[in-house]
Amino acid sequence: MLLPSMVGSSLLALSQDIHFSQFYNAPNLLNPALAGIFEGHIRFTANHRSQWQSVPVDYRTVSAAFDSKLQHHILGENSQLGYGLMFNNDVAGNANLGMSKLGVSLAYSRPVSDEISTSVGIQMAISQRSLSPDKLTYEEQWNGDVFDPNSTHTEAFNQTSKFIGSFATGLNLRWAANGTRTSIDIGGSLFHINEPNTSFFGEPTVLLPRKFNGYLLTSFELQPKMDFRANVLFSKQTAYREAVLNTAIRYHLNKDVGKELQVQLGISYRVGDALIPTTEIQYRNWAAGFSYDINLSPFKVATNRRGGPEIFLQYILKKVEPPKEFKSCPVF
Repeated sequence: MLLPSMVGSSLLALSQDIHFSQFYNAPNLLNPALAGIFEGHIRFTANHRSQWQSVPVDYRTVSAAFDSKLQHHILGENSQLGYGLMFNNDVAGNANLGMSKLGVSLAYSRPVSDEISTSVGIQMAISQRSLSPDKLTYEEQWNGDVFDPNSTHTEAFNQTSKFIGSFATGLNLRWAANGTRTSIDIGGSLFHINEPNTSFFGEPTVLLPRKFNGYLLTSFELQPKMDFRANVLFSKQTAYREAVLNTAIRYHLNKDVGKELQVQLGISYRVGDALIPTTEIQYRNWAAGFSYDINLSPFKVATNRRGGPEIFLQYILKKVEPPKEFKSCPVF
């Protein structure tokens, strides 16, 4: 029958996690050890991706995240506890096969030297997977001469919604040169350690396979107003592999405190799949980015090379630190 093959292909598609071309702007999906690893106190991040709009079965992905940090002498000198909350939503296919995910991340960061620090993180998440079988078509609706979408069928799902829990962990090593904008982050993470069952039928069991991320995020200060950035991502989830290379130039138009303005132009390449022009602007505490996938894979015949747009938005709250020493002025 058509149903098992259709559902099987859909489940296979969902065995691959959501992803963003601007992976360097989605730390909550990259590694739980990156929670709280940023300059500032509170960070809000949002990502939106619309893929393959030129074909009938498109993909729509949204991610929103919050993270912050806590510093206390109990944690150790110059150490911190990062924590965060994220929400992801992904919908694909004629049957609206989707996933909604809510996760909590914790990361402990400790300095190794004045310029090097390490962090380890964990993430606990609960997801709801769902589909709309009434939007599917079935072999029994073919009467031998014509297809009748209003005819009855005997196909049935045990359930059309399922909750699953998953766990992730990761490590990150960060080097930041004192007095400069130069920094390097290198790390790895493992998602779905427990490989939860995602089957809508109960049997046979369909496991959500473990996913590994390995990455390198770099920024080098070339001149007082210019930076060079290079980022690399490698992901593996069963037979599915993704490698993305990104380079960009960032120019600081204004470096005055409270008036910071930066613009960035770059290009990314998803190996064997897409060429991705990128642009980004940062003003004070706000940052926004846009990228567009130009499809290069064999699927370009259907997409006409239009992979899809992606938008990134971020706000970082920086609190004013009180002076370490306070001297009162006597009144005479």
